[in-house]
Amino acid sequence: MEQAIKILTWLLRIVCGGLFIFSGFVKAIDPWGTIFKVEEYIGAFGFPLPFALLRLFVFGLCAVEFVVGCFLALGCFRKSCPVFAGIIMVFMLPLSLWIALENPVADCGCFGDALSISNWATFWKNVILSAGIVWLVKYNLNGICLISPAFQWLAVVASGIFIVLIELVGFFYQPLIDFRDYPQGATLFADEDGYDDHGLEVFDIDSGDDMNAEALSPEGKELVVMIPKVSMVSPATTWKLNSLYEWAEENGVKMIGVVSGSREEIEQWEDLSMASYPIFLADDSAIKEVVRGNPGIVYLDKGKVVWKTTLNAIDIDDFLGPEVSGDASTFARDNTRFLRNCILSYLLFMAFLIFISFTPRMARLLTRGGLASSRGVRHH
Repeated sequence: MEQAIKILTWLLRIVCGGLFIFSGFVKAIDPWGTIFKVEEYIGAFGFPLPFALLRLFVFGLCAVEFVVGCFLALGCFRKSCPVFAGIIMVFMLPLSLWIALENPVADCGCFGDALSISNWATFWKNVILSAGIVWLVKYNLNGICLISPAFQWLAVVASGIFIVLIELVGFFYQPLIDFRDYPQGATLFADEDGYDDHGLEVFDIDSGDDMNAEALSPEGKELVVMIPKVSMVSPATTWKLNSLYEWAEENGVKMIGVVSGSREEIEQWEDLSMASYPIFLADDSAIKEVVRGNPGIVYLDKGKVVWKTTLNAIDIDDFLGPEVSGDASTFARDNTRFLRNCILSYLLFMAFLIFISFTPRMARLLTRGGLASSRGVRHH
């Protein structure tokens, strides 16, 4: 019976910890997407939050979920970690029931854009997760911890740094993994005859006519400046955008602006920016689906996404400088390599903590084995 309890305890550690890790990580990858989802929730509740407080809440939520999941899976803080996870579920379980009953949002967003499940599926997932955590509250001490208590504070620091770094890159640059409809290599066009059902639709600002064919070309290279909230664009960005447009003209790259806002907001921004490139209208949710940032930049080659970034993440103030490359593909960061290095460094450090935690135990076992052998020789 005792052995069965230990086995079940380890299984529940892995399952519950894995769910927390996955939920925290995929939301941290795309903090903007999580912010948009939380805005839906607070809109349903009817009390808006200042953006600074909203951002702090999202960053903290993702980090807490990820760290709690890691410690559940590793058996760290065997008493306090399941209790803390239980406190989280005390809030999440009734919230998910209310969402399932009232359906204020179509998707709970608990797994970000990586995995969409129904609101009722989310509730039953939380029921099972809560039951597993109740078991761990009672029996978690039956399983060993993989990282010694003396080194668990290092695991806290490493896990926190790792997940916050992922969040910061996703917030200030772009998500390190793109779970949306337009990742690198995807096309905005379904085929030569037109756009797919989820394609970006752009319109004339004055008439509202469909301008997809004029704005987005399936041939050649194109820079698309996307602004989901034109009223919140800093005037400091206008020089950089105009400089980018002059660079694009000199290097045979088409450039357009796609914005969202009221007619008055767009006119005010056009006067402020003195933009020479054509500007089109699009729904803000469609813009956010393509790229994060305000403004965000998408570089297309024959209609396919080559890279996406925020304007501020392009480390060039004046695109007309003699040292600036004529190849727009050099403007983007290598997100894949950065993410791979971050994950590898984190896993190696955690493996090192596990190794040094087990070294004394292995030494004691070897010492006992040696003593037993020597006693057996003497007795013989």
